[in-house]
Amino acid sequence: MDTQPTTSTVAVIKDDANFKLWLKSKSRAALVTFAQRLNASCVGKRSVDEADASGAPRRLMAMLGTIAAGCDAFTPVAGEPRRYGSPKFREWHAWLRDRAAALVADAVGGGAPDELRARLCASFGNETRIDYGTGHEAAFLAFLYCLWRFGALTDGDVDSGAVACGVFRAYVAACRAIQDCFGLEPAGARGVWALDPYQMLPFVFGSAQCIAGDAGDAPAGWGDEDTLDVVPGLDAKRHESMFYECVLHVRDAIGDARFGEAAPILFNCSHRPWRVTNRRILRYFAQEVLGVRVVVQHMLFGDLFPADWLAPATEAATPAADDAAMETYLRNPYQTVFEAQEAQDVRSPPW
Repeated sequence: MDTQPTTSTVAVIKDDANFKLWLKSKSRAALVTFAQRLNASCVGKRSVDEADASGAPRRLMAMLGTIAAGCDAFTPVAGEPRRYGSPKFREWHAWLRDRAAALVADAVGGGAPDELRARLCASFGNETRIDYGTGHEAAFLAFLYCLWRFGALTDGDVDSGAVACGVFRAYVAACRAIQDCFGLEPAGARGVWALDPYQMLPFVFGSAQCIAGDAGDAPAGWGDEDTLDVVPGLDAKRHESMFYECVLHVRDAIGDARFGEAAPILFNCSHRPWRVTNRRILRYFAQEVLGVRVVVQHMLFGDLFPADWLAPATEAATPAADDAAMETYLRNPYQTVFEAQEAQDVRSPPW
């Protein structure tokens, strides 16, 4: 096993030894904590459009719109040879690599380390396999975490909901456009555990958006048990929550099939309280995405998000500020509920 500290943005989880160290690392704990922090910021909040955002979140949302619009120059050709997705995706990914440094610099309002460019590119699918999965979604979570570590995102940006309800939502919209344009294969055999073929975190943040007072403890109720379809009028609530947007995306994708039959596990979430759905999917993300080697083996490490187990013993694995933030956000009121209730269903499936 390599025991030297990393000097560039590289993937280091290449064997079981490094994977086991990752599971116990401060970096993994910090990323889980950051996901919990973003989750807490969404509770009871509506989705945020670019026009309603300001500062770095607005610039990041504009950047993601530019990335999605870049697909237009690489439209797949009818009849092109393909086994999985369109090979035009590789050309688009090369375009993104060439533009990434400038895009990130514009988004953060100045110069940015090359690590951020590499992390942005890692968030939009694998150009060799022409696929997309939760590992890429986790890469974007790490990108946001590194923006916060770098200082491009403030605590106010993160805790206001602007990052999760605005920037992350814009990321999902960009991914949907890219997936649809190039026909990207879902990475892995489980298709994001039957939520939809690609995404998991918008279901986490979106379910948190629907938690408001007693509503968090009542059944979600967006599915009609008689018709096995979504309830009438759900389209009008699309902007209220990323969860509704994701449900409607799945509904449109399955066509004439009844929702409860085509997506039964997702449909069952309609019968659960929002708070239960939220904590279970968040826990599942921590365990089955950030805790699975085949997913995290592509995770990039650098100065802002280090492979801290490779750092010399005399160096702190993460700055003191990270340790303080971790303690603060593990103890926030919403997270206290999460911890108190998690023990009762720790071995149960998330649905």
